[in-house]
Amino acid sequence: MKKTVNTSHVRFINLRAVLDAIYHQESISKAELARMLNMSKPSMADNVTDLLEIGIIREIGEGACGKGGGRKPTLLSFCDDFKYIIAMDFHYHHSFFALSNLKGKVLNEFTIHQTPMSNFRAWTQMCVNAVSTLLSAQNITSQDLAAIAVSAPGILNTKEDQYIISSKFGEFNVAYLEKELKQAFQAPVLIKNSTNAAALGEFYYGSGQNCENLLYVSCGQGVGSGLILRGKLYEGSHLAAGEFGFFMTPDNLESKTGGRLEDRISIDSILEAINSGLEAEQAVSGQSREGGKVSFPAMIERWKSKDPYIQPFVDKICLELGCAVTSLQSFFDCQLIIIGGEYLAFAQQMIPEINRLVQSCCPIPVPVVAASLGDNGTVLGLIATCREFYFKNICSRE
Repeated sequence: MKKTVNTSHVRFINLRAVLDAIYHQESISKAELARMLNMSKPSMADNVTDLLEIGIIREIGEGACGKGGGRKPTLLSFCDDFKYIIAMDFHYHHSFFALSNLKGKVLNEFTIHQTPMSNFRAWTQMCVNAVSTLLSAQNITSQDLAAIAVSAPGILNTKEDQYIISSKFGEFNVAYLEKELKQAFQAPVLIKNSTNAAALGEFYYGSGQNCENLLYVSCGQGVGSGLILRGKLYEGSHLAAGEFGFFMTPDNLESKTGGRLEDRISIDSILEAINSGLEAEQAVSGQSREGGKVSFPAMIERWKSKDPYIQPFVDKICLELGCAVTSLQSFFDCQLIIIGGEYLAFAQQMIPEINRLVQSCCPIPVPVVAASLGDNGTVLGLIATCREFYFKNICSRE
């Protein structure tokens, strides 16, 4: 059967190729673009005209003549500040807000030590106020926004209104948050799984640059992964891909509380095991323990000081996570594995241990590295998500 090509689809492909090329160049002429993209000069002229009319690119002057002389070419450049992006990164103990331009340059940012666990509606109103503050500080309005992006833990299927979020994050109502932000700012609101956003951040700006296939693993408050396959984020049929915190083994299958990987090695689970053990020791010895319960920062400090009581718990984290990562890598065959999350505090032990397991157990071993962007990875991934969304919309216009 003969296949037909939709002309609007061809237009989208060509316009997007031109926009992406200009975006990645400081300046470039139409002739250089035509050669780079193997596009005819008339087609290139039409696409450039469309983008100039939208306002997302601009002419910035004349370039140098070619070797044969002739008229100087007009140079084109991307308009970094044509639109702006709001990124909201939700953490267990605080919320982070950032405003960037389309180029990904963060213009303003701040942290508020308020989370949705105690009062979700009050937290949502705080988010609205925070976005308003970012806009007014830069003297821009909501009409200048390309989109607002929010990271959140769990399975976030906005297409089917299906949200599966751990109860430890309180009554996190994604639909309500999305509705309030849209109503307040009349801008598109994109909800992204926090680990997927971090994977995109590392892919575009961090350790995963130039990797077509990578596995990003986050472990700490939660356990999850983000998959970049063939240069695209893979989210699965129900936007639930990468939830390997549900990883099970036969030995743990019958457990009512600790069967899943996340139940076994998340920060809350590990701290509960640490403190339960100390309480049992106290009951046997009859001696009281100074300092109260061990917190995560205290656990880190005790590990650094080679506390023999804490070391086995860190060993457990490294082993369990390493085995799960090895299984994922054997299945997906990525080029690179990136480890992120709060447990990077143990990177000195964790990265070599996971590398050892991958090297010894995977049929085709690949490097395991620490995430290079830290907490900024999720924000940069949200910014990239918004930019991709906005570029797609621009190029789809009739």
